Amino acid sequence: MTNKISNGMNSQVKSQSVLTIILSRYLPKWPFFLLSILTALVMAFLYLKVVSPVYEIKASLVIEDKDKVEKQKAALDEIDLANTSKKVEIEMEVLKSRPLINKVITDLNAWSSYYDSNKKELYNTSPIVYKLIDNQPSYEGMVYVKILDASNIELTFGKNTIRTRFDKAFKSAIGLGLIKNTKFVKSYIGSTIEMNFENAEDVVTKYQSNLETRLVDKLAPIIELSYKDENTERGKDFLNYLIAEYKNNSTDEKNKLIKNTLSFIDERLGLLSGELTTVEKDIEGYKSSRGLTDISAESNIYLQNMQSNDGKLNDVNIQIRVIEGIEDAINKNSVPATIGIEDKGLVNLIDQLSKLQLERNKLLATTPETNYLFAPIKEQIETTKSAIKENVRNIKLSLLGMKNSLQNVNSNVESSIKSLPGQERGYISIKRQQGIKENLYTYLLQKREEVALSYATTLASANIIEMAYINTVIWPKKSFTYAIALVIALIITASIVFARETFNNTICYPAEVEDMIEKPILCEIGSVQKYNKSLALLGNDPTLSQQFRVLRSEIDYLHGNKRKGRITIITSSKPGEGKSFIAYNLSASLASSGRKTILVELNLQSPCLVELFKLSVVHPGIVNYLNKKDSINEIIQNSKLENLDVITSGEASKKPSELI
Repeated sequence: MTNKISNGMNSQVKSQSVLTIILSRYLPKWPFFLLSILTALVMAFLYLKVVSPVYEIKASLVIEDKDKVEKQKAALDEIDLANTSKKVEIEMEVLKSRPLINKVITDLNAWSSYYDSNKKELYNTSPIVYKLIDNQPSYEGMVYVKILDASNIELTFGKNTIRTRFDKAFKSAIGLGLIKNTKFVKSYIGSTIEMNFENAEDVVTKYQSNLETRLVDKLAPIIELSYKDENTERGKDFLNYLIAEYKNNSTDEKNKLIKNTLSFIDERLGLLSGELTTVEKDIEGYKSSRGLTDISAESNIYLQNMQSNDGKLNDVNIQIRVIEGIEDAINKNSVPATIGIEDKGLVNLIDQLSKLQLERNKLLATTPETNYLFAPIKEQIETTKSAIKENVRNIKLSLLGMKNSLQNVNSNVESSIKSLPGQERGYISIKRQQGIKENLYTYLLQKREEVALSYATTLASANIIEMAYINTVIWPKKSFTYAIALVIALIITASIVFARETFNNTICYPAEVEDMIEKPILCEIGSVQKYNKSLALLGNDPTLSQQFRVLRSEIDYLHGNKRKGRITIITSSKPGEGKSFIAYNLSASLASSGRKTILVELNLQSPCLVELFKLSVVHPGIVNYLNKKDSINEIIQNSKLENLDVITSGEASKKPSELI
C-alpha cells in the first residue's frame, strides 16, 4: 500500500518538477535579470541613436503588351495569363541584369563616395564631384582632396600628392579624369574631402543584391521595384535612372533597325538623284543636238505605255528583291526589315519575329540559354520562321509570274517602237530611263517618310506608374530592436545562471534529489544554525512548527489506514545533518496529535537523547536490550511529554554496527 502511494506521489511530483526547477532556479535571481534587461534596453536605445537607418525605396512600372493592343486578339488570347506572366518575368530579370545596373552606376558615378572630416557621407551636398574620362576606375581605396581655394585642390594618394585645378583633366592612379566643384565648395575651403573608390564589379553586385523586383498582379503586368539604402536620395536616383535606362534600352533595338533602314534609303536616294540628273541632261542634249521640239502623238502613246509598264515592272522587281532579302535574312537567323513589303500578313509575321528575337536577347543578358524560359520563345520563333518562309515562297511565285507578264507587254511595245523613225525611237529610250528613275526616286522618298515617322513615334514598352519614393524604414525597427535586446538579455542571463547551477556540486533543489533517487520528498524543513537543544524550540518558532506538522501529515498519508505499529527511520550519511533534531521534533509533533509515540535512539556512537530530554545517564537503553541484559519494559523511559516515551542508547558498545 505504501509503495503504491509513493509511486503516485512520485509521478505527480515529476510532472511538476520542470516548472519547480525553473521557478526555484531563476525566480530568486530576479534582480540579476532585471539588471541585465535594463542594460540591454539602454544598449538598444544607444544603438538606435548611433546606427544609420536603412530605408526601402520603391517604384513601379507597367509593361505594355502591344500585341494585344495592335492586333485585338480573341478572348481566349486575352486571358493567356501564363504567356503574359513569362514576358513580365523576363522583363524583371532584365531590370536586375548586371549590364543594365553597370550602366546606371557608371552614369551616377556610384563607385565613388564622398565624406567630410567627421566621416559623414556627402551625396548631394558634396563640394566636389570626380568625373572619369575613362570608362571605369581601376583604383580602389581612399583619396584625400584638400580644397585650397575656389579654384585649386590637392590630391593625396598614399604617399603621392598631386596639385591641380577644378575642371582640369589629369592622369593619376585613379585614371584619366577631372574634378568639378559644386555650389557647396565655398563652405569647404580649407577642408579635406575623402573620396572612396570601390571596385565597379563589387558595386554592381551590391546594388543588384539590394534590388528586388516583384510582379504585383498576374492579371496586370505591373512590376514593383524596391531598393534598400541608407541614403534615400541615392536610392531614389538609382531607381529613377534604372527605369529610364531600361526604357531607353527597350527602344534601342527598334531604333537601331530603323536607323539602318534610313541609312540604306538615303544612300539609294543619293545614287538615284545623280542618275536622274544625268538622264535629264541626256534628254536635254539629245533634243538640242537634233533640233527636236515635239514628238508625234503615236510616240507619246508608246512612251506613256512604256513608262506605266516600267513602273509596274520596277515595283515588282523591288518586291522580288525585298522578298529575296527576307529569305536570305531568315536563312541567316536574322530579323529582316519590313521596308517595301506590301503583304500585311508577312509584315505582321516579321514584326512578331522581331519582338520574339528582342525578348530572347533580353533574356540572354541575364539567363543561360538552357533555362526553361527559353523553351516557349524558341518554339514561337521556329513556328514564326516557318510561317514566314511559306508566305515568302507563295509571294515570290506570284511576283515572278507578274514579272513575266509585264516583260511580255514590254516586248510587244518595244516591237511597235521599232517601227518609229530613228530620232523618235532614241528619244523614247532616253525618256523611258528618266521615267524609271523618277518613279523609283518618288517611291524611296515615300518610304523614307514612313520610316522617319516610325522612328519619331517609337515608344518604350514600359510606362512609369510611380517614380521612386521612400516607403518605410527596414532596419532598425524600434519595437523589433527592443524585443531582440530583451530576448538576448534573458537568454544570456538564464545561460549564466544555468551554467553556474550545472557546475555547482551542491544539491540546491528538491527536484535534484527526486530525479536521482526516484523517491518523493515529503516536505522541507528550514535550516536552524543554532538552537538550545530544547523541545521548547517548536513552540518558539511557528514556521518550524508548521513545517513539522506538514511532515507529520505526509507520514500519515504514507502509512495510510494503519493505526498501530507505524515505524519511521530518521537517518543520514554523516553527523551534524539534523537526524536528532528531526527525530525528537517529529516525535513531539506526533505525540501532540494524540498518538502513542516512542523515540528509539540507534545512534550508538554519539547518543544525545539523554541530554536533550534530561534523562538518567545510568538508565538501561537499547544496547542493554540487544545484549539481553534488560527487558523491553525496563529500557523505556517517559519523556515528561504526554504520549511520548524514549528509549536511549544505554551503556556504551564497542561494536555498534554489528550489534544493531
